[in-house]
Amino acid sequence: MPNNRSKLKLPPFAFLVCLAIATAGWFIVTFSKDYRVTMDYKIKCYNLPEGKKSVTVSDSIISLTFNQKGLRYLMKPFSDKEKVVYISVADLVKPKNKVTVYSFSNRDIRDFLVHHTFGSELVAVESPEVITFYVH
Repeated sequence: MPNNRSKLKLPPFAFLVCLAIATAGWFIVTFSKDYRVTMDYKIKCYNLPEGKKSVTVSDSIISLTFNQKGLRYLMKPFSDKEKVVYISVADLVKPKNKVTVYSFSNRDIRDFLVHHTFGSELVAVESPEVITFYVH
């Protein structure tokens, strides 16, 4: 009779093992996929050109689209950190003439952010189409 009781515990144990294997497989498949998410970031400017004291930006919020694999990327939208993108005004306006109003397309801003902040995981700047910096 004791042998009969051990057989009764075997099916629930086998079920739990199969469930654990299935869950592990689901995690591996889910976290190896490519994910693309758009998030809003506040724009903060630093490193003003020489002789300039302040800068005003036409839009204070920028929508960025990212592409990345796995758990690291899935956790970004749920983090409580303040989403801020820092733009060095002097580095951004370097190739332009010395004027006080600078306009950049979303492609120009994307190229700048890829090289200075986010790297290749940044796919696109969704909005605004044009960002204007007014340097005073």
